[in-house]
Amino acid sequence: MEGVNLVLEEGKMYLILGAPGCGKSTLLKMIAGLLPRDAKNTVGGHVTVNGVDSTDKDIVWSNVVAYVDQIDRLHGYLTVKETFDFAFQCRHGGTHRGPRTIENDPDVDKIIQELDANGYIVDLIMRVIGLKRVENTFVGSEKVRGVSGGERKRVTVGEMMCIGSQVQMFDEISTGLDASTTYDIVTLLGQVTRMKNNIKVVSLLQPPPETVALFDEIILLDQGKVLFAGPVEDVTNHFTTLGYVQPERMDLADWLQSLPTKDGVKFLASRSGEEKAAHMTNDQFSQRFYESDQGKSIFDKLQSPLNEDMTFFMRKDMFQKRYANSTLRSIEVVFKRELLLWWRDNYQRKARLFQDLFMGLIVGTVFWQTDDPQNVLGVVFQSVFFISMGSMLKVAPQIDVRGIFYKEQDANFYPTWIYVLARALAGLPTSLQDALVYGSIVFWFSGFTKEASNFCFRQLLVRLSIMHYACSLHLCISSIVKDRPTVQAVMSLSLVVMVLFSGFTVQPDVIPPYYIWIYWMNLFAWVIRAVTINEYQSDEYSSIVESDGTTEGEAILMRFGFTFKGEAYEYVWVWYTVLFCTGLSIVSIFTSVFCLNHVRFASGKSLGGGNKINDEDNSPSESVSASRRVSLPAKGATLTFKDVHYTVTASTTKDTIELLKGVSGHFQSGTLTALMGSSGAGKTTLMDVLSLRKTSGEITGDIRLNGFPQEAKSFRRCTGYVEQFDTQSPQLTVRETVEFSAKMRLDEAIPMESKQKYVDQVLQMLELDTIGHLLVGSDATGGLSFEQKKRLSIAVELASNPSIIFLDEPTSGLDARAASIVMRGLRRIADAGISVVATIHQPSIAIFNSFDSLLLLKRGGETVFFGDLGHESSKLIEYLEGYDSTTKIKTGENAATWMLTNIGAGSSSSQDTFDYARAYAHSTLAKDCIESIDKMNESPSADNKITFPTKYATTTRIQSIEVYKRLSKIYCRSPGYNRVRLFVSAIVALLFGSVFASQRVPKTEGDMNSRVTSIYITALFLAVNALNTVLPVFEMERNMFYRHKNSLMYDQGAVNLAFFLVEVPFIMIASMIFCILWYFTVGFSLGAGKFWLYYLFMTLLLATFTFFGQAFMSLFRDSQTAQGFGALFIGMSSIFGGILIRPQKMLEYWVWAYWTFPLHYGLEGLMASQF
Repeated sequence: MEGVNLVLEEGKMYLILGAPGCGKSTLLKMIAGLLPRDAKNTVGGHVTVNGVDSTDKDIVWSNVVAYVDQIDRLHGYLTVKETFDFAFQCRHGGTHRGPRTIENDPDVDKIIQELDANGYIVDLIMRVIGLKRVENTFVGSEKVRGVSGGERKRVTVGEMMCIGSQVQMFDEISTGLDASTTYDIVTLLGQVTRMKNNIKVVSLLQPPPETVALFDEIILLDQGKVLFAGPVEDVTNHFTTLGYVQPERMDLADWLQSLPTKDGVKFLASRSGEEKAAHMTNDQFSQRFYESDQGKSIFDKLQSPLNEDMTFFMRKDMFQKRYANSTLRSIEVVFKRELLLWWRDNYQRKARLFQDLFMGLIVGTVFWQTDDPQNVLGVVFQSVFFISMGSMLKVAPQIDVRGIFYKEQDANFYPTWIYVLARALAGLPTSLQDALVYGSIVFWFSGFTKEASNFCFRQLLVRLSIMHYACSLHLCISSIVKDRPTVQAVMSLSLVVMVLFSGFTVQPDVIPPYYIWIYWMNLFAWVIRAVTINEYQSDEYSSIVESDGTTEGEAILMRFGFTFKGEAYEYVWVWYTVLFCTGLSIVSIFTSVFCLNHVRFASGKSLGGGNKINDEDNSPSESVSASRRVSLPAKGATLTFKDVHYTVTASTTKDTIELLKGVSGHFQSGTLTALMGSSGAGKTTLMDVLSLRKTSGEITGDIRLNGFPQEAKSFRRCTGYVEQFDTQSPQLTVRETVEFSAKMRLDEAIPMESKQKYVDQVLQMLELDTIGHLLVGSDATGGLSFEQKKRLSIAVELASNPSIIFLDEPTSGLDARAASIVMRGLRRIADAGISVVATIHQPSIAIFNSFDSLLLLKRGGETVFFGDLGHESSKLIEYLEGYDSTTKIKTGENAATWMLTNIGAGSSSSQDTFDYARAYAHSTLAKDCIESIDKMNESPSADNKITFPTKYATTTRIQSIEVYKRLSKIYCRSPGYNRVRLFVSAIVALLFGSVFASQRVPKTEGDMNSRVTSIYITALFLAVNALNTVLPVFEMERNMFYRHKNSLMYDQGAVNLAFFLVEVPFIMIASMIFCILWYFTVGFSLGAGKFWLYYLFMTLLLATFTFFGQAFMSLFRDSQTAQGFGALFIGMSSIFGGILIRPQKMLEYWVWAYWTFPLHYGLEGLMASQF
């Protein structure tokens, strides 16, 4: 941003226009006070409201200005009503009394009480934005089915409307909404603005003319400069005076956004006998504006004095008090929400209960009524270790909701410490479950002292340790670490340190003096010591066994190094542990609060995220050179569907919901068909049903391809599907991504040269040829712009030479120029004989006129119109205007917005509007549609049947080779994952080596026990790290495989083999780093044979647990669940590894487990290579 001068007046609504990257979000965040101010970010100038500066310490600026992000950050397990109510409770304290409400008036107080009791504001907002019918439906997420994408965007808008700040910034809120709903929401915002006399600033990408007309003023930006800021009715005249003319059939917003681009030269007016003037730069546009009367008036207003009453208004409590609720009220509201989120996650609760039961029974029965002190200590260690592994499961969810916390923190919903405390308290049920289920089973089965005080105290210690992890590790670590792979590494390292210095791996009296401070700061050590003292200082071990009065329990404690100043620990140390755990939990809460307040990571950028790569100067290639043109064999395809119904079960009840109600239509080859309707009308649902993407619910109806019943294998081979937010591997280049799709999906008989030429053709068709060498990238690393990624996703599907291609919202999130590039590409695809079907929300006049036909749905999944659009939508207009209830279209009005408004697609549509769906069902248009379908399907020719001899286009050998090449590139270009595991291997080796460096030659039984245990612990933790760090990486590629699988690119065998081959080199390197640093430091045998044996078994062990991690990630839906069952697997492996309890002392019915779990074999090999 540079040289921005603006005046925003109360009672007005402002529209910000500009291409992605022009500075819209930056300006909104600047006004909201959300821009970072550090060495890398310089923020200059002043922002004031009513004369009060944003830096005024007496004012809480975030209570004055609210910012609505363009990314939906919502809890999937909350309903729409619960989401709105939480925002209202947090920001208004549950009352409708505002800063302008009359004080001390009984009548007003009575009205306020009635409004509070009925939840008036929340209910009103749900009604006006069209969410009342789904108020009890989950908001939903990637893992939870909920409202539609458009409805989810409305939830984001509505949530911040519940806040009711005096100045509100809305960043690209129309993405995913249909034009009519956008119009209704903007209308509502305007009404609220004038009613409350506040200010609203809204940025939109493709607003239709009728939506633009709702705003009072327009602010046009380009490359951080203001090109115009003034009344909507003056903007055309301003640029006309500069020599630019708006075309008759072009939307105002599209024209304005095109002016500063290279396309702006086309709008320069040409006068007879004169040459066109030179196209202005954005600097010249900005300069000419501020030199105009409108620009000068801004400076005049900035310098004029303000009314003192306006400044006084800013001193109200609402703007000086950061939080609306009292401390107790905030704790109650936030805790209720966190507890509700915990309860709603049935999958995780049941999985954790199963793990507690299963692991408790195993540990309890393995150590059944043991009286061996070594085994008792093993049980204690295993219990603490299991609890710690369980705590690691809480890190990933915290990273997932971190963006939601940032949003609520910026909006002053609650103090950070209350959020931390509420999440910790909401974790108490899990802690209680762990203690009662796992702890009780282990206590009574394992033969601990049967005293009430002993049992109760042990339970207390277990709960305190779990609370510490809930407060500390999953909040502290997730607040200071950026991504999941790094989190797993940090968790693993912290676990290594705590277990190494717990008193079990290395006896306390053997720990080197330079590390003894870690032992005294280590929670593991305190809990293990306290539980052990609690056991052996009980009456059961009070008999005297030494002449000096030493009891049996004290002798055992001294044997295992639990001594202080040469004497066994006294029972008072148990109480010291309680104080230590309590104090450490309090410190952890403060640490978490500090980290969350001072450390922040981007949790998703704008839809144009990443470093924008400018390909604007590259002229589109209108044709492919003859030498590179290639024609691939393909059959034209006509898809017909008749009386399609789709029914699902509701998310919060057992009721069934019919999402599609008897939809019929056809998509012919060479045509471009639009699927339109309001948010929640069933557009994407219909497309998913037709493309065989739905795996749940009940589908009925007749779907045919070229007259033959739809058959899954052949249909998937001949179609492509582009998701709305499709993701490609960020480590690959544009060309590599498209080439891989072509190699996998084009018939193997086609020569490779022809495939390469076809890829060139596809890249040029979608104007990607000039950026083919660039990495796709991601929001975190930078890369392609959002619009370029859209075109890439289309190219990936087009590379398969499909007969039909489906696209979900191909123009959402794009500005006018980017949308036109995408539509130009789609038009070329259709002209090549391919049937193109696209859902679309807010088409401009030009985009809407690009389509050949339209399938229009109303909310509820009913058809309103299906047929040809005609020239400039003439047939659509003629049909709808045939009903008396239809408002006649105005000259220059966007037909797409006009039709949606008439059919009641907007969020505020009335229930008693004319039923266009019923009218269509009885119309000649519907009859013609059915007749056309019957005619198309009548006596189909066998020559037109699309079949393929094999399920996949290529053989397993080719699939394996190409998938391996792809994964190799991804792994080599993924330094985070591989660097982390190599780093962890080195740290573990150095840490353990430094502990045992002074004991290169064991001299006592304790030294030998510590050495054996160290081999066990190092192997175990490297295995844990291998299993955990592979989970997020494999999850990403697994999800990619699911998309590829739907397209029949390759089978499971190819990807399994590729993952095996690509992992092996990195596993070998990690193992070598560890062995070199560890083996020689601790003084193992210098014989070459023994070293290579040790290295071999360590490599095999790491490989085994890495591949088990992949297996768990394949079995379960998310990495959190996979990690939970991985922890169960690791726990069982550690128990049956032969160290915690020797196989000779295992009960007979558990011996099979000793021979089954892999850790035993790895440890056996490692031990045998040395002893």
